[in-house]
Amino acid sequence: MLNLDDEWAIRKTQGDEAVLKSVNNFPQQLNQAFNESCKIEFPQSYRVVKNIVVCGMGGSRFTPLIVKELFKNEIKVPYIINDDYLLPSFVDPETLVVLSSYSGTTEEIVRCGKTAFEKGAKLTGLSADGEIATFLKKKNLPVYIFNPIYNPSQQQRIGSGYMVGGHLGILAKLNLINVKSLVIKQAIKSCSALTKSYKISVVTKKNIAKILAKKLYNQYPYYIVSEFLTGVGNGIANQTNETAKTISSFRVVPELNHHLMEGLKFPSRHRSLATFVFFFSSLYSPQIKKRFYITKEVIEQNNIKTIWYELKGKNKIEQVFELMGLGSYITMYLAALYNQNPALIPYVDYFKKKLKEMK
Repeated sequence: MLNLDDEWAIRKTQGDEAVLKSVNNFPQQLNQAFNESCKIEFPQSYRVVKNIVVCGMGGSRFTPLIVKELFKNEIKVPYIINDDYLLPSFVDPETLVVLSSYSGTTEEIVRCGKTAFEKGAKLTGLSADGEIATFLKKKNLPVYIFNPIYNPSQQQRIGSGYMVGGHLGILAKLNLINVKSLVIKQAIKSCSALTKSYKISVVTKKNIAKILAKKLYNQYPYYIVSEFLTGVGNGIANQTNETAKTISSFRVVPELNHHLMEGLKFPSRHRSLATFVFFFSSLYSPQIKKRFYITKEVIEQNNIKTIWYELKGKNKIEQVFELMGLGSYITMYLAALYNQNPALIPYVDYFKKKLKEMK
């Protein structure tokens, strides 16, 4: 097994230091994107909407989902994530439609954008470049176009700070969220301290990200989350798939309590592969805390391995940023253990190429 304390060996698996720099730069990504997106000039009419529809896929989907689940009690109007070619029929001039695409070329989002424009929706978006940015600029619509200087890997799931920070900034600027910008800025400021122990310079015995990566090597991880951490669970599963090239799932308490626990008996070989990672928060509601403890007991009664990790951030926003950082480091270290380059996505690239050829 590769030595996770050997920075040269890890950089060799990645081809260069771009991925490592991007993972280390997560707090800077958040800071840049939030501060810049808060400066977007929106028409006054954008401040009065009856619902929000965010269109995104992959790394540009789990990021607004993180925002949605984190601020479920603070977002003032219904807020949905649309991960399809088709917009909901209720979209109309009173709907804020946000096109979320890091690359700006995601075809599902391009189509949704054109449909939203035809419906007269209040349209905006965020992207590093591409057709979506060009479309919104051409229509003189507000858009956050960022320069991803803190993501040299150019992979959107490794530059997730840009999309989360950008979505937060848009909501804050439009006064669609009952959270003061100062609170978000303070959480971003705390992010560096919360994630510094995950860096490659910290030896394995003192580095929980390396420890978890080693425990999840050659395992099928189930990331267990709840409430305000639900979107981050989705994000870590996504990163595990694309970054580490390995299978994973995320499951949500209490939903999993109503079916999953009865599905652990068969096939029996599943027990030797599965590891349930419980991301526990002292900020969960009392009922969810009880469910976490009992769920862990049930999993262990089925002779399946469990890992229990308690987040340290002082509030929900800090814990979301903390877990986002932890997930990026875990999956980067997993990729190194599997001798995989996180910056390469050959099957996704192959799929997109074949899709274009079939048009």
